Amino acid sequence: MPIFRCSKCGCVENTATSGYWWGDREDRSETAMCSQCDPAIGKWHGRFPKQSAKGFILCSDGFLYTKEDVASEHFKWRTQHQGLVAVREITE
Repeated sequence: MPIFRCSKCGCVENTATSGYWWGDREDRSETAMCSQCDPAIGKWHGRFPKQSAKGFILCSDGFLYTKEDVASEHFKWRTQHQGLVAVREITE
């Protein structure tokens, strides 16, 4: 489940429950908004509780991962074979 940080409110959002893939966006990480902040949608989808991205790990693919995900064997495999790298922890 690819998740990202909303560029407006800082919450965690899923690419499938938002307008993440809509339109032609050069750098989605700078403009991606959650369903509530996106004026084309305007309300939280309710598929999961809205929560802050604080404590999640931003990785080189532009998506967020939990600390448990980063410690997993699957993540280690992706690091070794696909070049995925943990960039930084979201602190704000």
